[in-house]
Amino acid sequence: HGTVSISSTGQTNRLTERMMQTRSAQTTTRRALQSVWKLRSSVNTLLQERSVHGPNPMPYNADIVHDMLHFKTQDSAKSRGLTKTEASDSRTWANPFQHSVWTQEEVDGVARTHRTPTGLADKAALSAVKLARWGFDTLSGYRPEKITKDVVMNRAIFLETVAGVPGMAGGMMRHLSSLRNMRRDHGWIHTLLEEAENERMHLLVFVTMKQPGPFFRAAVVGAQGIFMTAFVAAYCIYPPLCHRFVGYLEEEAVHTYSDIIKSIDNGRLEDWKTELAPQIAVDYWHLRPGATMRDLILVVRADESSHRDVNHTFADLGADEINPYVQQQQKEVRVVKRTILSEQKANKDFIRNILTDWDKDRKGSLAFEELRSWLSSISNNRPVTGCEVKWVMSMAAQDKMQDYTTLNLTPDLFAPAAEAFLSYNTSYDQIVKLMEEYDVDKTGNLNKQELSSLLKALNENIDPAEADVSWVMDHADVIGNGVITKPELHKAISLWYVHSGSAEIVSEAAAKRDLKQ
Repeated sequence: HGTVSISSTGQTNRLTERMMQTRSAQTTTRRALQSVWKLRSSVNTLLQERSVHGPNPMPYNADIVHDMLHFKTQDSAKSRGLTKTEASDSRTWANPFQHSVWTQEEVDGVARTHRTPTGLADKAALSAVKLARWGFDTLSGYRPEKITKDVVMNRAIFLETVAGVPGMAGGMMRHLSSLRNMRRDHGWIHTLLEEAENERMHLLVFVTMKQPGPFFRAAVVGAQGIFMTAFVAAYCIYPPLCHRFVGYLEEEAVHTYSDIIKSIDNGRLEDWKTELAPQIAVDYWHLRPGATMRDLILVVRADESSHRDVNHTFADLGADEINPYVQQQQKEVRVVKRTILSEQKANKDFIRNILTDWDKDRKGSLAFEELRSWLSSISNNRPVTGCEVKWVMSMAAQDKMQDYTTLNLTPDLFAPAAEAFLSYNTSYDQIVKLMEEYDVDKTGNLNKQELSSLLKALNENIDPAEADVSWVMDHADVIGNGVITKPELHKAISLWYVHSGSAEIVSEAAAKRDLKQ
């Protein structure tokens, strides 16, 4: 949202701006936590779970659903140190396959490239791809200059059902070869299966936007049967030909997605500039909040360019040569492992120091009053209120109905607790002034009407909808006493920007659709 204009008073405007600025390390405890935060970021990069309970200002999104539940639902999961999870639990998995998560510079820098054929096999592969593209373009009526959303979706869904075949077929053939010959594969299998899974995820993203009919599905079954049979037969005879074919096929895919991006930018698919990407895509590629369909097409194109380069490389290698991409990944993994081990030691030292100094009853956790003492110590010995302690202790609670004073904060929550409370302390003076201004009845809290007045000031003096005020109140009131306390006010403001920002994007997209209709 950038800088927000608040028309109620100049003082409120300045205070809110300060609250939204980047916070710097101000205490010795914050510096000690830096290595711990890095560890948490490394471990949780693929999870992105956001709970509505506790100080975390980002709400949990129940729309995130994964289909890879089998590993954690097996009866032997407990013996492997896992918690058995029901298949109906929608919060279980981020996709466990390794895959690229692209930066903005990488997706914008994808270039159309072409590998010049150097031999008979290369020329045969290129001719086969050109013939397949001509035939499919003719049958589907695809023309880059007359592109529509329906044409794009039909084309993407059909081609992704085919594109997932080569990686799986190649990986299967090399897997069987490794079993027959009783020797290692040199890293090809993993990369090929990763490619197949990535293409399958493309398909799952697109089918959330459009469900094919029975004739379309019948065509997919026929095309898959024919292509799988032909590809496996060719792979048995001469694998380099198959990898070169896939390399040229991915070149065409990059061309197609580049045409789609051009159509979005020049107005033929203008809706996709603002239409939100499906949640499964945001979750899989870790896209930014509010990512659009244009962002989705950019990362899909980046994936296809990666498959293009990998398969052209495989076509140049001998069957027993080492996969260079695995060698590169192994070096990166070794560096990451060393970093994580170092950060784990820092985390253990951090926890040990807290328990030594503040766990008076030696139970291995912090009780309510012990937590109050610790929080005061990292707040320059400022007296910490009961509401503030409850707000931090809420991270250890299962729901709002629990008595927080009877709970204990376990070591795994020390780092997020310190992070949340230090962030709150940084804005403490501004929060106190906001509370004094909008707490009309001087109870030290904001009721729903007082919260509505604050949100109005944050909304350029426009009254917020009753439903929006209720949403913020429900999600920010983690203590569960029906009002917004000082520590909860910090979260309430953050939630308002998240909620109103998402609604703004959706409203803009709906307005554009209405104008076109």
